[in-house]
Amino acid sequence: MPPGGHVGENETPEETARRECKEETGLDVEIVGEPYEDLFAGNPEEGHMLKKPIVFLLENIPACPERGEGEHQHMDFLYFARPLDERQIVTLEKKEGTKIRWFARKEVAALDEQIEIFSNVKNYILQLLP
Repeated sequence: MPPGGHVGENETPEETARRECKEETGLDVEIVGEPYEDLFAGNPEEGHMLKKPIVFLLENIPACPERGEGEHQHMDFLYFARPLDERQIVTLEKKEGTKIRWFARKEVAALDEQIEIFSNVKNYILQLLP
């Protein structure tokens, strides 16, 4: 799974993506992407435009009695990001998992959707990533 998490209070989805990436991988990143047309042009005190996510998902999450969670839905904003400094060291937050590694596209294509990767994650990697 890519880094991710819940939006905090007074936090934009972009800020959440940067924070979660730092917490889970140790990387400081810049969110990249196409901005929307600036609807606040001339009136920046009213607000600002956010970058477009590469995709916006509504996921059905099954109940998890171990965590005391019932069945529910998640809304996911997915972004492209790049490290602010390419010399940064990737470090996995141990509460998030046991392994972290880079994959080539052909390695992702070979992963088993029932065991190694969620089908939607595999699909957006193969269809949306350059």
